[in-house]
Parts: sequence; structure tokens; C-alpha cells
Amino acid sequence: MTLIIPKQPDKITLRVDHLWNGEVCQNDRVFADIEISEHQNGFNVKVESPVLHDQKIPIEAATGSRVEGLWNYDVVELFLVGPGHRYLEIELGAGGHFLILGFDRIRHCSNEYKNFQPILSHKKTLGKTWVSELMIPWKIVPENLRALNVFMIASGQFLSYSPLPGDKPDFHQPDFYPYASSH
Repeated sequence: MTLIIPKQPDKITLRVDHLWNGEVCQNDRVFADIEISEHQNGFNVKVESPVLHDQKIPIEAATGSRVEGLWNYDVVELFLVGPGHRYLEIELGAGGHFLILGFDRIRHCSNEYKNFQPILSHKKTLGKTWVSELMIPWKIVPENLRALNVFMIASGQFLSYSPLPGDKPDFHQPDFYPYASSH
């Protein structure tokens, strides 16, 4: 699968609504729409998803803060892959939290971006959806993007934009992500 990343001011919108292995998610309220766009200052990521009655969020952390282990909560994760196995993992949580991690090879975190101060917005719309938006500066986006994928963890379900192989969910498989190219 080839995914085209358009030049600004265009954007791409992806829907995550299938389980990590490509099977249909039986809960039709578990999905996310992700909008990715390029801007002069960086990469903008916007996530919109339904507020679920059993939403799992880190209540001890302030909205807009960095949360270690955010993948243990309801979250949408965008993986951007550069040459080889260098990739950036961007997580936006249902409670307005974030986590950015840089990898220099599969599962080897080389930068936790602990001092990263994002431009982040989060809101709930009439209690029905949550929307988080984050600007990632170009200096931390892998150059020469070759692939990307988007994942969601919500209500105990593991979803993926593009399915992955294996017996259990494993999002760290960049060689199986859709190819990304710019025009």
C-alpha cells in the first residue's frame, strides 16, 4: 500500500477503525480520524475520536502534560518512519496528554523528548468527541519519510490504520507500514 503525503496546504485524513490484524472492530464507537498536514514550522497532527463511557485516561496528570507509558491508556499513536528503522512515535491521549519518543532501531528508544514543550490543544465537543492537535517541529520529524502507520488503543481494543502480522498486537513493525511518499 502506498500512502501519499501531500505538500502544504494539503493534508491527509486517515480513519483507524479496524483491529490491528485487519479484522473488523465489533464496537462501532471505537475509531479515530487522524488529520496530518505539513506546515512551515512542522508536522501538524489532529485526532478526533468519540468519548467512550469507559474511557481510560491518566487522571493524576494535568491536561496537556507529557505522560510516561501513555500507551496504557486510551490513545492514538502515529509512527513516522525515516531511513532504515529510525522512527518517531507520537501519542495523543483521550484526556489531552501526549508522549513523543524517538527510535534509532526497532524498539530501541534513543530520545524520550522529556523537555519537549509542544503546541498542543485538546477539547471535548459536547461530551461526544475529543479532539487533540499537536504541532511537531521539523527538527524532530525523521527526514525522508518512507512509511507511516496510525494505531489506537481504546476500550481494550487495539486498532491499526494498516494491519500488521503476528499473533498479538505489536505496533513496532515499521517494515509492514504503508509506504509514504511526497509529491
